[in-house]
Amino acid sequence: MAKVEKVKLGDLLVQENFITQAQLEEALAVQKQLDTYLPVGEVCVNLNFISKLDLKSILRQFQKRIYLGELLVNMGLVTFEEIKQALELQKFEKKKLGNILVENNFITETDLVEALSVQLGFPKITPNVALIDKKLVKALNKTFLMTNIAIPAFKQDDIVTVIMADPLDEGTILSFEKVFKAKIEPAISHSAEIIKAINSLFQEVDIRTDTEMLDHKKDLVIGATEVSSSSGDDIIGIVNYIITNGILEEASDIHIEPQERRIRVRYRVDGILKHVTDLPVSINRSLSSRIKVLCGLDISERRRHQDGRIEAKVMKKEVDLRISTYASMWGENIVIRVLHRQSKLVDLKMLGFSPFHMSRYMKILDQPTGICMITGPTGSGKTTTLYASLLHLNDTSRCIITVEDPVEYTIEGITQGKLDPKLNLTYSDFLKSIMRQDPDVIMVGEIRDRDAANAVIQASLTGHKLLTTFHTDDTTGALLRLMDMGVETFLISSTIVSVVSQRLVRVLCKHCTQPYTPDDRILSAYASTTDIVPDRYNFHRPVGCHECGNTGYKGRIGIHELLVVNAAIRDAILERMTSSRIRNIARKEAHLISMVEDGFIKATKGITSLEEIFRVVMLDVEDTKTMMGAEELIALSEKEV
Repeated sequence: MAKVEKVKLGDLLVQENFITQAQLEEALAVQKQLDTYLPVGEVCVNLNFISKLDLKSILRQFQKRIYLGELLVNMGLVTFEEIKQALELQKFEKKKLGNILVENNFITETDLVEALSVQLGFPKITPNVALIDKKLVKALNKTFLMTNIAIPAFKQDDIVTVIMADPLDEGTILSFEKVFKAKIEPAISHSAEIIKAINSLFQEVDIRTDTEMLDHKKDLVIGATEVSSSSGDDIIGIVNYIITNGILEEASDIHIEPQERRIRVRYRVDGILKHVTDLPVSINRSLSSRIKVLCGLDISERRRHQDGRIEAKVMKKEVDLRISTYASMWGENIVIRVLHRQSKLVDLKMLGFSPFHMSRYMKILDQPTGICMITGPTGSGKTTTLYASLLHLNDTSRCIITVEDPVEYTIEGITQGKLDPKLNLTYSDFLKSIMRQDPDVIMVGEIRDRDAANAVIQASLTGHKLLTTFHTDDTTGALLRLMDMGVETFLISSTIVSVVSQRLVRVLCKHCTQPYTPDDRILSAYASTTDIVPDRYNFHRPVGCHECGNTGYKGRIGIHELLVVNAAIRDAILERMTSSRIRNIARKEAHLISMVEDGFIKATKGITSLEEIFRVVMLDVEDTKTMMGAEELIALSEKEV
């Protein structure tokens, strides 16, 4: 590999025709007059010679031709004076500039890794031994890897991905090229993580018995094939690791996102996406093909979006994985939704209902007829609430029959049916059969279309209790969506008895939560808080510690609004009033407490934070017109009716 000549950023901008020589001279003149040092790239941006976006693109494209010190200065991570100090130290210590900057606390290694990854496009790959192709490591000795703090991880065709602490080290890249006689694609990670992986790989004992791997030595059974998640020698091992590790980290969704120079892997944990690792873009096709093979999708079709399923068994637990592929600019974006087929159910009293909501909802559940709907977006906990409701109703005096897709919880004493798309049967077909089974309570997993909505309505008209879920933003929105589906208003008003709408908010970590007094800006967002004296309440904010992964939150709880359909609301439905008018009637006539208000009540008790509520749910402008005072609201929420 020919050695690339290093140049200053200003000279590079001129050489590549981004700016003229005259503009460079003007920028340098302005730079000299500044009281505090500003990188020449930033000066050019301020003079409108180039855009901020262009500067980032230039740094990414020509990083090998720019000195590391100038790169870091242009990224704003260090000052020019700190680089000068580090260069002076380098004359005596004979170490790499990056190491000197970290050792002398000019920057942290995390800053260096994140900057080089984001700004320069290097994939940031976690060097977990479950991901690394061990055949590549066998071609090298431990001393070589430790000296260069680098480890080969993947090989696809004639490209080898090497995880390095310093991906700008051309000498190390050249050495790996000579060994593998292939093109080297650098990736980046923390030096401590790379050293830890090297030590694990070169232990004399079998890697799979290493203490670090005990948490990952779980068999993932896909279909009839049993494989170990600790095998990182090929695409099969990589896919198994991504899925198994996601389940172990309690992720609800696994995102595999191809980008221009990397594949980003993220897990959604407690409702928040968490970046786990990057993968080399060279394995993109093999990775997507492996996942598509597992769920029977067409591997030759890469332009059309596809959906499929995988049945997995992790730690002896049955798990359903719903796969969705989306044809994006850089390849197929894959999202895997993790659905646990659990036998352990959550009691209704553990869902976060306030005493007011709980007492009203239990009365509604005990009514013999009518439709109870649970609404909210995907991932808002609708299914958990639905099953908790069934558990409350499940006794020897009732016959309960369900139709679900899929069966996520198994409940002893309940007849549970699974909707199988291969049979070409709809919810309507199932409900016709259920009606002949003499049921007292029917549960339909989800209303997805007009036919399902009409089938649910017709089943309720026969005098049965019916529970179901629905995708809508709030309680009154569910009524309007049924109208939009073409369901007659007199049918809606005569069958719907209640609608629960909910979201999940993160719970403050018990180990690091900190009491505080919210500022007026936060409190003013609640129209009901004009009478708030913050010292009366137990407001807390997130801090972050080891127990919660430095997020400040651990676990989630529901915030709810419960619409009880009374005579006034039925009349409003029959008159086809707008959602806002029905909502105003519900607030005045049916004591509807909004999700924002329910979240605020939880925040006053230190369960969650005020900021977390607005991350999850929006304040309805119409609700501000009918909001109660804080003291009145809290008193109502504690009241049992």
